Amino acid sequence: MVRTNIFRPQGDGWVLNGWFDPDLADRFDEATRLVGLDCVSVLTADPAQHQTLYRTPENRWVLHRWSQWEGDADTYEYVDAAQARIWLLTCHHDATVEEHFGTLPDEAGPDL
Repeated sequence: MVRTNIFRPQGDGWVLNGWFDPDLADRFDEATRLVGLDCVSVLTADPAQHQTLYRTPENRWVLHRWSQWEGDADTYEYVDAAQARIWLLTCHHDATVEEHFGTLPDEAGPDL
């Protein structure tokens, strides 16, 4: 087991909030777009800042934020189902959304 710890802020520091094994979880990669010669994250709009979403075997959603900049630390945090759904929709993982959250309507938008 390759345990990845998840921390949450508390007061002036961080406390252990849990852990998971990424090798046992479902992994969902972010959507990207080509801007010039850079592959840019649709979520962060930054070619050096990235995100990956995991669904653990215990049905928890974990957001992994990582950077290509030397010295920046990876972070992992639990996100709720609503946040995971929006993340998945933004990154075009429609089949996963339908699997975990139900059928998508043909169209969505503001009421006119």
